[in-house]
Amino acid sequence: MGINGKIPARAKLGYGVGTLSYGIPFQLVSACFVFYATAVLGISGTLTGVLVSVSTVWDAVTDPVMGYVSDHTNQNVPLGRRLFYLMIGAIGLAFCTLLLWQVDPSLPYVTKAAYLGALLILLKTFSTIYTTPYMALGAELSSDYDERTAIQSYRTAFFFLGFMFPTIIGMAVFFRPTPDYPNGQLNPGAYASLSLITAAITLVCAAACIGLTYRHQASYSLPKVKRNPLKGIFRETAEALKCADFRNISLGLLFINMAMGIVGSVGMHIFTFTFRFSNRQIAIVFGVLFFMALIAQPVWLFIANKFEKKQALMACLYIDIGVTVLFFIYVLANSWVFSHYLSVLPLAMLMGFSMGGSIALPYSMISDTIDKDAFFSGTRKEGVFYGCATFMFKLSQSLSAVFVGALLDIIRFNPKLEQPPEVYLKLGLILPVGFLICFLLAVLFVGRYTIDKKKVALYQSQINNSTIQQDSA
Repeated sequence: MGINGKIPARAKLGYGVGTLSYGIPFQLVSACFVFYATAVLGISGTLTGVLVSVSTVWDAVTDPVMGYVSDHTNQNVPLGRRLFYLMIGAIGLAFCTLLLWQVDPSLPYVTKAAYLGALLILLKTFSTIYTTPYMALGAELSSDYDERTAIQSYRTAFFFLGFMFPTIIGMAVFFRPTPDYPNGQLNPGAYASLSLITAAITLVCAAACIGLTYRHQASYSLPKVKRNPLKGIFRETAEALKCADFRNISLGLLFINMAMGIVGSVGMHIFTFTFRFSNRQIAIVFGVLFFMALIAQPVWLFIANKFEKKQALMACLYIDIGVTVLFFIYVLANSWVFSHYLSVLPLAMLMGFSMGGSIALPYSMISDTIDKDAFFSGTRKEGVFYGCATFMFKLSQSLSAVFVGALLDIIRFNPKLEQPPEVYLKLGLILPVGFLICFLLAVLFVGRYTIDKKKVALYQSQINNSTIQQDSA
């Protein structure tokens, strides 16, 4: 059934590094595209929103398709059916990243907008080509129940590093003020330079991932069911979603990611307007949060191995709910918090610590649901399963943006005007209210997950026996 037991640390490191190949270009688009399109290129906010929405829908719906294509690609293609697409996706991502951030602001408006939209769609397409097989690769590197958690811990650590790169490195290095551009974020040349570094990182990290995992990718001998490709995509996606454990952990992950999306959408607003923190103070808060998420990986790995993945994930969610209650109190006491800035750091540490496990553990648990499906269906669908999971992630980001946007309109928040204290109070409450809804729903769905170490061992044993019998026949 592929590679069993432990794999070398360098293979796990290589897999984790591979996250940066798509994580940095993706986060660069998330953090900077709207500002770049509107303030630098002069595209209207409405048209920019349309371009982002269309590309997001395209990006999401192509994930299960790419998963199916990857699953049904012949293992004998160069580098294997997963790494082959990592190579194509990384080259395309690097090329599109270079072009996207070097659009000439002097081009005619329609040409500029069309060029920008086409490049954004292409970038999202190559992101899907890379990301979905990459996620499936993580499930195939080892069939060991505990080792899967370790693999995802490496990926999560580099995920947070990639998340920080555009904002921290971009602001500190590339967007520094110049005589021509006192506001460095308005400098087109800064984006061109940043895109060059990002493209180089994309190629180097993909090469490292391919080189360090090549000898450890699995070659499963379970037969593939031959179907009409178009029907097969819908059939296998439906089969994946029929697996109750996969459905429950995927929905739990959706609400966890939605909570993280709420932080990204409104966190800066709250710390700026509700708590009135300076840029430096805000940077420290987010820096502490992400640093704790990084160093928490071995802790959650130990807890998951000592007990069970489900119990470890539930502990993460209970911590998240506790932090949510405390943050609610902080918002009510926002004037006191403004004068006692350091009081926020313990909350950031706790949230970062729990976030580290909340992101890593569900992806390891998805690997276990694939074993269950293979036991009952007789075929493996790593690509389809992780394509659906990636679709859920992108859906969560869209839902969080809609949720935050609607609430900002409801409270009539206007960042350009000085507003009554009650508006800033309502703004601050968006985060704990959103968190509480998301984490309670995540607890509901994760609580329904039933797979444990013993069941995975049983599924794998039966699959191995079945494979041996087929080979002998």
